[in-house]
Amino acid sequence: MSLKSNSLLALAALMTLLLTANGIAASGNLTGNAAGEKASADLKDDAALSLLQLQSEIQGKLSDQDALAGRAAVKLSGTGPDGETAQEILRSLTESVFNEATIISPQGLIVAAKPSSYQDWVGANISDQQWFEFLKSRSPYQTSVFRAVEGYDAVALIHPIFSQTGEFSGALSALIAPGEYLKGIIDPELSGTPFTAWIMQKDGLIVYDADPSQEGLMLFQDPLYQPYPSLLEIGRKMVENRSGKGSYFFLNKEHNQNVTKEVYWTTFGLHGSEFRLALIRVVS
Repeated sequence: MSLKSNSLLALAALMTLLLTANGIAASGNLTGNAAGEKASADLKDDAALSLLQLQSEIQGKLSDQDALAGRAAVKLSGTGPDGETAQEILRSLTESVFNEATIISPQGLIVAAKPSSYQDWVGANISDQQWFEFLKSRSPYQTSVFRAVEGYDAVALIHPIFSQTGEFSGALSALIAPGEYLKGIIDPELSGTPFTAWIMQKDGLIVYDADPSQEGLMLFQDPLYQPYPSLLEIGRKMVENRSGKGSYFFLNKEHNQNVTKEVYWTTFGLHGSEFRLALIRVVS
């Protein structure tokens, strides 16, 4: 079963749980506490639905970009990295959503790069633990966030390149700047709703946040988060569980008051690499 299918099933179960637990009335006029309870239940249902829609949108776009990179790797079979055909394939990727596209030799050296502003990095050695993980299977691979040699935080979609005789000849690496990329998806989806979102890597790295100043911080180490044990506990639960819900105490968006936030989370990613997507609503 695919990661996307697992995520959808987990969220369907979460929505069912919420509907059952809140005991939503089928009909009739509600007054007083009953009306307030129904409004609260409806908002929780909206949160679960909004999370499902947002996860589906992110996963769908990421899968589309991965497929685009995979097709480009197939086209590179039988072409040298210096030829005009290879250069055009890389150029077409950077004209879509990718910040950068490179061809990597089996030894982990950049042998071709687009856009042209990154030509100075041709010859750089990018072999690290994630490259070696890719080499174990020579299968499509999504990295965790890393600092690219060009100086920005990136996620790479890596696809093997094989010669026409089936010999492994390197890889195509297509890079996305995750904060910028995810902002372009999330902001339109949550505009006009009471929800915000943040995205965490499983080591605690904040990959995206509605507050950009928090992107790149480590949840379990950064001093900003240490006075908030309920947030750290939610973070640990998010690492351990692919989906769930809870609440925590943290700063408001202006960073001038502590508030209680309700959170629902789920998972997206590719090729076994996972990110936690959290949907947030201030409740007090």
